[in-house]
Amino acid sequence: MELRAARKQSGKTQAQVAKESEISESQYQNIEYDKSEPGVRTAIRIARALDRTVEELFGAATPEHK
Repeated sequence: MELRAARKQSGKTQAQVAKESEISESQYQNIEYDKSEPGVRTAIRIARALDRTVEELFGAATPEHK
């Protein structure tokens, strides 16, 4: 799931997610707009704020099918 879509589905604003994730709103915006990638701890906090898993929000490496 895309980060922006998850946030909108949650009904939260960027400012709310940023506050709950303990980051600045501009830092959250950069992550949502793919201008930067979150560190592990930040990704976890964002996922918790949106009641999602890190994998749902930021994808997970999957082995290629043979």
